[in-house]
Amino acid sequence: MEILIPGLILVGLMVWLSTRIKRNASAAFDAERVETDELVVDKPAGLLHVLNDKSGLLFRAYSKDFGTIGRREIRQATIEVERHAGIKLDDVIASVKAASESFRAEPIYMDRGERALNAHSVRTRDGAELEIVHKFVTRGPDVIEVRGEVLAEHKEAHSDQIASAIDTLQVK
Repeated sequence: MEILIPGLILVGLMVWLSTRIKRNASAAFDAERVETDELVVDKPAGLLHVLNDKSGLLFRAYSKDFGTIGRREIRQATIEVERHAGIKLDDVIASVKAASESFRAEPIYMDRGERALNAHSVRTRDGAELEIVHKFVTRGPDVIEVRGEVLAEHKEAHSDQIASAIDTLQVK
């Protein structure tokens, strides 16, 4: 009897802690507004914002679900924001075009007094087709690129998420 009561208390604490961990992990995939010194973006539900990222990107998020490329599993969708320091918009676009099987751009427009461009491209990686939505925004001598990549076979599931995140991106 002396061991039963502390054992029941311990089991109760473990159940409570497990439930709390699961709830917090699930909340990480909820929609949220991410604001940094350089940008603001509304991360859609179903994507996880990578914190303490050592990739050098300004922002990175990926889907909970995986797709397959050959025998490898990769995330079905990713959103990344990258700064191209000291590179002209035309050079960044030329680089993206060169790496793509197809590239379609909309007309250049003004974003906070600087040039911006929306584009769509298709790229093949390890035999799998990726559909990519780009938004390029100039800020001084730099170009900020946000790209949303999705495996072509999962386009329907993630295209709205990616479009809404890119639409809400504000570069400071």
